[in-house]
Amino acid sequence: MPPAILKFPNKFYWGTATAAFQIEGHPEEYLAKLSDWSEWIDREDKVQRPTNQGRAVDHYEHMIEDVSLIKGLNNNSYRFSFNWARLHRGPNEFDLNTVQFYSSLLDQLKASSIEPFATIVHFVLPKWLSKEGGWENPRTAYAFEEFTKFLLKHFGSRIKFWITHNEPNIFLGFGYESGIWPPGYQNEWGRYFQAYQGLLLGHQLAYKAIKEYNSKHQVGFAQNLYHFQAYEAAKQSSNQALPLWQTSDSVPTIIRNQLHNLMFVESCVEMNALDFLGVNYYTRFSYKFNPQAKDSANPALEAALWGELADPIKDLNSSTNSLGWELYPQGLYQALTNKRLRSLLEGRPVYITENGYSHVEKNSVSDIEDAYRIKFIQQHLLAVHQAINAGVDVRGYFYWSLLDNFEWALGMAPRFGLVHVDHESFQRKPKKSYHFYSEIAMNNGLATTTACYNSDHGNQHFDSSSGIHSES
Repeated sequence: MPPAILKFPNKFYWGTATAAFQIEGHPEEYLAKLSDWSEWIDREDKVQRPTNQGRAVDHYEHMIEDVSLIKGLNNNSYRFSFNWARLHRGPNEFDLNTVQFYSSLLDQLKASSIEPFATIVHFVLPKWLSKEGGWENPRTAYAFEEFTKFLLKHFGSRIKFWITHNEPNIFLGFGYESGIWPPGYQNEWGRYFQAYQGLLLGHQLAYKAIKEYNSKHQVGFAQNLYHFQAYEAAKQSSNQALPLWQTSDSVPTIIRNQLHNLMFVESCVEMNALDFLGVNYYTRFSYKFNPQAKDSANPALEAALWGELADPIKDLNSSTNSLGWELYPQGLYQALTNKRLRSLLEGRPVYITENGYSHVEKNSVSDIEDAYRIKFIQQHLLAVHQAINAGVDVRGYFYWSLLDNFEWALGMAPRFGLVHVDHESFQRKPKKSYHFYSEIAMNNGLATTTACYNSDHGNQHFDSSSGIHSES
């Protein structure tokens, strides 16, 4: 019996996502310490070894090869980010040599009929701004506006999809709550909300600048969405929220969902400064109510907001990836169909701007023969397809990531890429998942030999066997 093809909407965008600091590896940024992360990377107490000393995976020297890999994926789009620190050296001071790199990248993409989705900032701040308070200082928001106008001047005619910020919620959580990212504050909630206001102002100013340049350009931001669920509900395998009177586990769940998932979206909608939402989805978080809990990202720190994160394996009998993140594809469906989020968006389109599987290789063969990543992509695309059937206007999917890359505080060990990269020679080799994803994009559809989910009164049941497994 031939496999069934689950077709996606016409003109659906298929792509991969990357970020400048995680792949480019231009030696000047690290050696001259142009950014906050080029300094942070030297801290062994904050960033796991190896780090490749800022070289990442040398995309700067392999850009043409990497674009050819995108073309080989049959992708019609590509999400990348500009390197703010290398381009913007000070007030009204820009580096035109770096402009040429991005101009060449965009030329290569255009020649291959690949639509660019440009992220203006992906976490990393120029040092001259970070040392003066970063996003806590309103000056950074106005510098961001200046940077956006510079990008429009040089690239505006070649880019129509703009992502102002990548995951402002992750930046704030790791930078001001757990302290594992720059600026490294721990449970500094006054600073947290001051930086929040700066990020929001930056988004508003950038949105206005882009719309004034061309009102038809589409502007959004990429939000990390977790599927938050009270531990009692997760333990019962229920997709329904449990009321406060039934379980205190709902307390941290409700607060986290508002703070992490919804708050920045609400603010952008209220300012009428959102054309689309980028959704980055990786996992579910199930919380137990525990006033003495430790921070899940920094166990030496007391957790804020009274939540102890449940262990996916011990508490929920779930599978995880090599980073201990629960594999929970139905959480993507739940996040996309969340009633409050859909009400906020009021019909605005959604793009899945990140979704990926991490493997820490024991040998290169196991990573290249990546059946677990193939299953991950299949099951999450099934969740996206189901959300589309439920009425969510999802217009694109960007797998994270094209290449194995530098993974922030986790260093170089985690491998998310469809393409394996040797960290010493920088040789690229497509994995099996690369060819699997290429076929999906070519067909604008997912071939399924068996039903991996079924619908039962609106509750989604995903098959998490055959290929997805825990790694030790």
